[in-house]
Amino acid sequence: MKDKSNHLNEDEILFSLVEEPDLPEEIKSHLLACLVCQEKKKALMTELERLGKMARDFTPLPQQKPALPFRESRHFIFNRSVLAAGFSVVVIIACLWSLRSFTGSSKHITPGLSPEMEVDLYLMDDILGESALPEYYLDIAAPTYSYFDEEFLDFVVPLGEESNSV
Repeated sequence: MKDKSNHLNEDEILFSLVEEPDLPEEIKSHLLACLVCQEKKKALMTELERLGKMARDFTPLPQQKPALPFRESRHFIFNRSVLAAGFSVVVIIACLWSLRSFTGSSKHITPGLSPEMEVDLYLMDDILGESALPEYYLDIAAPTYSYFDEEFLDFVVPLGEESNSV
C-alpha cells in the first residue's frame, strides 16, 4: 500500500465502508489518493444499496394483526369459564369416585383357593412337568437333555448361600 501499484483488496474496502474512522492511517491515505480503489469502493457501495433496495421491494408490507376487543367482566367471581371448569372438575371427581366404589369392592374380598381348585392346580403342575407326547413321537422330537445341566448352571450363577470370605 505504500506505492500506488499495490491496491486495497475487497476485505479492506469492505472494512472502509463499515468502520471508516477505525481505519489505519496508511489505508486512509491510500484510499484518498488512489482512484482505482475509490472506484472499487463506489461500485461496492452501489451494489450494496441495490441489494438493500431489492430486500425492501421483496419484503411484504406489514399487516396489522386482528385484535379482539377485551371486555372486563363485572362479576369476577361468577365468570362463566370459571364456573364451567369447576363444574367439569366436580363431574370428573364424581365419576372416578363411583368407578372406584363399584369396582373396588370385589378387590377387597379375595378368598383363598378352595381345596378342589388347589388339587386341580397341582394336577396341572404334574401334567405340565411330564411330556405330553406319546413314546413313539419322543424319538422324533428334540431331545430333552440339554448341554447345561444343574451343575453347570450352579457354576455360572450360584444361587446357594455362600460364606463371605472377606
